[in-house]
Amino acid sequence: MQEEKLLLELLREGDQRAFDELYRRHARELFLRAYRKTGVREICEDLIQDIFSGLWVKRERLEIRQSLGAYLQGVLDNKIVDHYRRSCLHLRHLDELIAVFDRAELNPADQLTYKEQESALRAYISGLSGRMRDIFLLSRDEGLPHAEISRRLNLSSQTVRNQISKALKTLREKMVMPDVPASGASEK
Repeated sequence: MQEEKLLLELLREGDQRAFDELYRRHARELFLRAYRKTGVREICEDLIQDIFSGLWVKRERLEIRQSLGAYLQGVLDNKIVDHYRRSCLHLRHLDELIAVFDRAELNPADQLTYKEQESALRAYISGLSGRMRDIFLLSRDEGLPHAEISRRLNLSSQTVRNQISKALKTLREKMVMPDVPASGASEK
């Protein structure tokens, strides 16, 4: 405990080696905790980077009233909650955008673009692994809440959340930078 207090003091003074040692002591445990809650490696890596970047930026103003481990776990838990809030907000915006496109009278070029994107999205969804696709479709097409999907498929709520999160990440990546045409045919 005294050693950790000394490391924190050195950190406040801008000591890079103290920061590195604190990272070495706490990053793995935080990563494992984040992975148990999100199940997505990339998200965990981003969260851990955010936590330690924030620790460095705020080092001079840090007021830690408990152990650093407990403090960092609290920060991680808050970041995980924020991540899920942002994900939900992003999905609501996508749903609203889809509703606008469904209602709007699009010119023929926009209709064609919309149909192509919708077709590509459906192709990418069909390319998801079986369980992930089923969970995603129950959530998005049937509008079922996570608890109902968990009950129907006899899965934990966390598994359902993780699978939806992974599906959304995969679909976002495919829709932003598709590496293969939706039809699967190669272009020459």
